Amino acid sequence: MLDSNTLDWIKLSNISGIGSKKFWSLVSYYKTAAEALKHISYDNKKIFNDIFTEKFLHNNKCKAIIATEHNFPDALIHDCYCPPVLYYRGDIQLLNNKTKIGIIGARNSSISGRNIASSIAENLAEYCIITSGMAHGIDTSALTAVLNKGYPVLAILPFGFDNIYPKDNIKLFERIAENGLVITSVFPNRPPDPSMFHIRNRLLVLLSKGIVVIEAAVKSGTMSTANLALELGREVMVVPGSPLDHRYYGSNLLIKNGAPLVQNAQDVLDIIDNNKVISNKLNINICIKQKENEINLQSENNKNNMNNAEICNVILSKLSTVPITIDELVVETNFTIPTILSAVSELVLSGKVIRTASNALVIS
Repeated sequence: MLDSNTLDWIKLSNISGIGSKKFWSLVSYYKTAAEALKHISYDNKKIFNDIFTEKFLHNNKCKAIIATEHNFPDALIHDCYCPPVLYYRGDIQLLNNKTKIGIIGARNSSISGRNIASSIAENLAEYCIITSGMAHGIDTSALTAVLNKGYPVLAILPFGFDNIYPKDNIKLFERIAENGLVITSVFPNRPPDPSMFHIRNRLLVLLSKGIVVIEAAVKSGTMSTANLALELGREVMVVPGSPLDHRYYGSNLLIKNGAPLVQNAQDVLDIIDNNKVISNKLNINICIKQKENEINLQSENNKNNMNNAEICNVILSKLSTVPITIDELVVETNFTIPTILSAVSELVLSGKVIRTASNALVIS
């Protein structure tokens, strides 16, 4: 059972038109959330009476922590947009445990980009809590690699626990809830809103000592988050990429403007903590995960219904200037070898893909 003060904070913070800044203003003026509620009229009293509030949290297996509690993250307290309440599943002590490093990047990431994310994340995991937004692509690869090594991770959701996003990452979400921590500032039953992504990204940045950027297009959510990190005084570290790959245009621009270039986990540790040295040999040969561990693969039904042009587009999205073999594409896409060979032949003839001397594939 939640105490009355926590219930009052949840009620006040979920009144339409009251964002974080207004919440703090009201609490400052009226001294308590309970007193503020007496002076405000709102139309969701039924939903946010004590019984309904407890029910929503129980049904979604989540708990609530308010900003005055001991385990609430210190990194958020002094921010003017600090969420009054966080909802969570998992080990709440991870919020103030160890240094956190955010790993972010493209949703439509290449195979090599995901391999880099996996390598950096799993090599950092002994020293840092890897933090991410659980999006497809880079985020999913980083979080999965750390979980597979037996370390906890922190994921931050844009919506409430009744609306896990993206929906096909539900298995990854459950793994993190059991072996780490998932948080959101959004109460269950709140309808999704695009502004919630910005709030999620701000939480990710504030909680992290630094952000590692992998495959960021110039106009992308990853680039926006990187710029936000710079504004908030966090270290932004960038993995460089080919100027021929649009997924690295933003990444390379950040480096050009002064962001430190990183190629592995030791580079990250050198920047955030000069005293840390990775004792074991870096694992730079991350294997492509099997299909059951790849949460962001499309469903089998969708694949069966794809035409040749769509199959070509999927294959193109997996390629970069780093050579990739046919076998890797089979594991990554779950297409059959004949299907891939047919599409690759068309892509080579059209000049979009190049075969290397070793019969690997690169984007042209």
